[in-house]
Amino acid sequence: MAGIPQSMASNILNATTPTGTSGAPGTFTAFAGSAMKVRLNSTSSTASAQGTQLTGTGYTAGGTAVPAASTASSSGSAVTLPATSALSWTNGSGGTWSIQSFDLTDSAAARSWYGDFNGAPISIANGNTFTLAVGAISIGLS
Repeated sequence: MAGIPQSMASNILNATTPTGTSGAPGTFTAFAGSAMKVRLNSTSSTASAQGTQLTGTGYTAGGTAVPAASTASSSGSAVTLPATSALSWTNGSGGTWSIQSFDLTDSAAARSWYGDFNGAPISIANGNTFTLAVGAISIGLS
């Protein structure tokens, strides 16, 4: 299950409670307008800190852009990603990757969601590929 970083929880709470002037809702700090990114980590992310990002050939620091829009939540349904095509990373680092968690970030690296992968840590040997199938990440509030 995906978690909400503390900064996002505060953003949501402040925008939906009377924290603004004269008891009005506060403001919501919007994310950068470019494609969101999936960042892979070798350690677990937490509400207060992102995990330790993977390094090495085959992985782009900062994460990989999500290629298409996900279906918007309706009646509280979860949002899944990636939406239309899988995301893949081929390990060319010379060693084994140990993938524990992900962070979903905006293009300026502000985190919106995080979570451990099922079966983590996932070992990806040099020359092998880690793929997130369409809909592999499900983000919801329940």
